[in-house]
Amino acid sequence: MNDNITVKPSILTREYNAPRQLVFEAWTQSNHLKNWMFPFEGFTCEYISADIKSGGSSLHKMITPDGFEMWLLTKYEEVIPPGNLIFRQYMSNEKSEILSNPQMPDWPKEMRATITFEEEGDKTKIVLIWEPIDPTKKEADIFATSLIEHGNGWEGGLDQLTKYLAAL
Repeated sequence: MNDNITVKPSILTREYNAPRQLVFEAWTQSNHLKNWMFPFEGFTCEYISADIKSGGSSLHKMITPDGFEMWLLTKYEEVIPPGNLIFRQYMSNEKSEILSNPQMPDWPKEMRATITFEEEGDKTKIVLIWEPIDPTKKEADIFATSLIEHGNGWEGGLDQLTKYLAAL
């Protein structure tokens, strides 16, 4: 345990022109997630398994336009419709074995995303908090140094979600 190491989390806020229940379902159903859970257009996403409930897990891969595959294991801590979602993320392989990030070996091995879904009239506001769990000093430093860039991946995914919801 690295209880003495704290890291400022990434906090992203986004508003969607869609009902809260639909936005929550877009985050918790693989038939929706596969259409937007990737950082940029041109990527594809495939869910191999999806048991999206408190205590469940999912395994998916993102495929870049040049064919590179990135596997991600997600373990769900809390799935409370339609307002709260907390999950842990891990780089993995197709067997759900947790691995280090191949592009950034000192990246935190375990990340937590906490998302709240707030109804605002006919729109939905989400607040996403993303942070490492129990990082080493090196992992915490890498995360903190790259804080300004965290929006690149998540913001791209949230942009994909905006487009996806508008098309429904």
